[in-house]
Amino acid sequence: MYTSVLFDLDGTLTDSKEGIIKSVEYALIQMGETTEGRLDQHIIVGPPLVTTFRDTFGFSEEKVRETYAHFQQRYSTIGKFENRAFDGVVPMLQRLQERGVRSFVATSKPEVHAKAICEKFGIAPYVEMIAGPAVGGTDTKADIIRRILQHIGPDEAKRAVMVGDRQYDVCGARETGLPVIVVGYGYGNEEERRQFPPDFFVSSVAELEALILQ
Repeated sequence: MYTSVLFDLDGTLTDSKEGIIKSVEYALIQMGETTEGRLDQHIIVGPPLVTTFRDTFGFSEEKVRETYAHFQQRYSTIGKFENRAFDGVVPMLQRLQERGVRSFVATSKPEVHAKAICEKFGIAPYVEMIAGPAVGGTDTKADIIRRILQHIGPDEAKRAVMVGDRQYDVCGARETGLPVIVVGYGYGNEEERRQFPPDFFVSSVAELEALILQ
């Protein structure tokens, strides 16, 4: 059905919430800020953290920079590896590769961290390109998707699909004209899926593989 698949990373290929939540907690404590109500995975796992610190927490631009620097202090050394590939993800990527499907990673996580994570957890050998923003960058999910689409070219883009777990993946796909599959094992919830409906929904990695290859 599809010959190119763009995968979100957090909540789609890897279960990364532990490292992100602990590193946000560390950053808030370093800033003397309360963590109450601010560590829910639906709030902080998915969107760029700079956006969350500014728009959700209401921090000033200076405070956003300081908080993000504290986050990176812990995340870049410890947090990024408090993580694991979801069960079945690596074998799925291997089988997609064997069937001639090209896989890519399109993430809001800084690209340098995404590459290290994909190497650590056995994902890198099966993906052609890992695209994300620079550390502290403001690229949207649509910006990241466009980079991959430019890489594969317009003809291949016609047979490409985005796979993610949050509204940001759906919105990025809509903005770039891609169909989108949302996975139910990630960090989204039913209310979010009602507000930002995908083209397809799957509840497991096995269902995802079957849909891509049907």
